[in-house]
Amino acid sequence: MVECKLPKLEMRVRFPYPALFYYMKMKKIVYECQYASEKIKIDGILDEASWKMAENLEFFIPVTLETPHSITTAKLLYDEKYLYAGFKCYDDDIRATYTKRDSFTWEEDVVEIFLKTSIDEPSYYEFEFSPIKTIFDAFIPGPEHLNDILACAKWNCEGIMLETHIEGTVNDTSDIDTYWSIEIAIPFISLPTLKGRVPEKGEKWVFHLARYDYSKSIKLGRELSSTARLTTRNFHNLNDAQILIFR
Repeated sequence: MVECKLPKLEMRVRFPYPALFYYMKMKKIVYECQYASEKIKIDGILDEASWKMAENLEFFIPVTLETPHSITTAKLLYDEKYLYAGFKCYDDDIRATYTKRDSFTWEEDVVEIFLKTSIDEPSYYEFEFSPIKTIFDAFIPGPEHLNDILACAKWNCEGIMLETHIEGTVNDTSDIDTYWSIEIAIPFISLPTLKGRVPEKGEKWVFHLARYDYSKSIKLGRELSSTARLTTRNFHNLNDAQILIFR
């Protein structure tokens, strides 16, 4: 038994170790997004020195917060023009067939980025990227608009750049793949909530990164994971999202 002082409470409560461990895991993660010290080449490799120095983001299964079967590593960087995201997705069965922008990419292997450029405003952005570079992007004025997500997806993030690198064979279940990685550059000028400005040092956003993985080796054939401690199986639940601080 250990003592733990809960926030906003003056009383002290005793927790067994498992409950304390869960409580600590549920604390909101703050991610410090570093400024890129050199030009980032969008090639899907993530081999620049800035990527190597950036803090890694850990992924969790929603609700249980267990370690996923399919391991994902991800990092963020920025400069005066772009927010950069890099993912490395270990995957023994890479799947992707959709090629048209704003297809239902979440029905296959995909990584996702959720961004709110203001902690206080309800509007946010959803980005999805497949191993074959298909994009789903949407500007969502608020959670009440999720019932019309295709209307929100009529917005396109102009100038977005991405590239992937694949170690394996896409859509071939007869072999065992290794991983796919992706590098993304989101231009600040294309985000309407910023109104042409770039984030200042110390500025705070709300975000989380997520992944859908479909594989023959996964129980039930599909696994969801996120860098946030999600209390529901809903990637749009930004109440559980993380805080991003530009450094």
